[in-house]
Amino acid sequence: MKQVLKLSAYRRLLLAYGLTLVAWRVVEIALAILVYQRTGSALGAAVFFLCAQFVPAFIAPSLVARLDRRSPRQVLPALYVAEGALFLALALLVGHVGVGFVLALALLDGILALIVLSLSRAAAVGVTAPAGVLREGNALMNTVSSAAQMAGPALGGAIVAAVSIRSGLLVGAGMVLLVALTILTSPGLPEAVVEDVPAKGRLRAALRYVRGQLGIRALLALQAIALVFFTMSIPVELVLAQHTLRAGAGGYGALLTTWGGGAVVGSAAFVRLRQRSTTTLIALGAGLLGLGFAVMAISPTIAVAAVGAAIGGSGNGIHAVAARTALQEQVKEDWMALVIALNESLSQVFPGVGILLGGGLAAVANPRFAFSVAGAGSLVIAAAALILLRRGAAIWTKPGPDPPPVGPLTFAGQKGSPHAEAPSARH
Repeated sequence: MKQVLKLSAYRRLLLAYGLTLVAWRVVEIALAILVYQRTGSALGAAVFFLCAQFVPAFIAPSLVARLDRRSPRQVLPALYVAEGALFLALALLVGHVGVGFVLALALLDGILALIVLSLSRAAAVGVTAPAGVLREGNALMNTVSSAAQMAGPALGGAIVAAVSIRSGLLVGAGMVLLVALTILTSPGLPEAVVEDVPAKGRLRAALRYVRGQLGIRALLALQAIALVFFTMSIPVELVLAQHTLRAGAGGYGALLTTWGGGAVVGSAAFVRLRQRSTTTLIALGAGLLGLGFAVMAISPTIAVAAVGAAIGGSGNGIHAVAARTALQEQVKEDWMALVIALNESLSQVFPGVGILLGGGLAAVANPRFAFSVAGAGSLVIAAAALILLRRGAAIWTKPGPDPPPVGPLTFAGQKGSPHAEAPSARH
């Protein structure tokens, strides 16, 4: 960890990443409450999350293709300022506009957020990979992400409850504008592409690149299926805590807290295990998730369920950073931001399937059955990862052909991809 924190650009990116996630969660809570107050129905809240998370996953990658060859120091602050202006506009217009307008702005913010996330992660890879600390950097970012996922909703809920929805939006605006300043003054970020070429066709070229790389294709497919099982628990935890175990809101909060704590522990464990194969770590994370879901399925008390949540959270922490690292270690620098954008889009689409499946199984059968299916599916994912490792390590490491180039893609001051020369211990 000390080595990666010596990189000034990475420290700035890490700070910006954490503040951004907290800001997004604060604003998300404020807007979700606003939409629910206006509509008075769960359907309205569902439509809000579709606009904020699901629909942007189909739009953002094409926009990333137009921005990923520009300097992060120029593009990221501009995007953050745009988000800050959006939050300020929402704060000023609260009480004066209809739900449709709020949903439209939520959609726009969701698109901006996904673009920012993809470009920020690509910039972090461009800083850490040449220094040989990609895994440490990913683990630390995942730890910060887990902490932000706990702190953001709590902060947002507290601000809205104690002050107002407008205050939550203003706090979010202030935070992202501070992030813009942080990135704007950050040294050592990757430079822009030397030659400017049209972005038209670049997304299609990236998709051809993914199809031609067996390892990347396998990783993305495995991750997509895994997300369905991993996210089935999201709508079921509340029912398990409040109705099955009769633990009330406090019990539900305990499950969320222990899961988040487990995720932080899992991210730290990845650092200690970073010399292992990423495929082994993916399998380990999925296996722990399966075990955690199984414990929750048979839990007689909320305390036992919390133990299961901690186990599952630790698996989540290991799996998330291992899968992301495996992908980044396989992708060439030229296509990094676009492939990350595709991966982030999958991470927003497939959880929707898992949430619907988990909620449906809990409604038709019961929460314990839903957790059992999630656990079994997670263990199958773990086994699939091990089979890929045992039967064909070349799937993960042998590069396929590049797609026809759409233009010069070399970054200023760089020769080719840093991954080609950076030491790797993944296999």
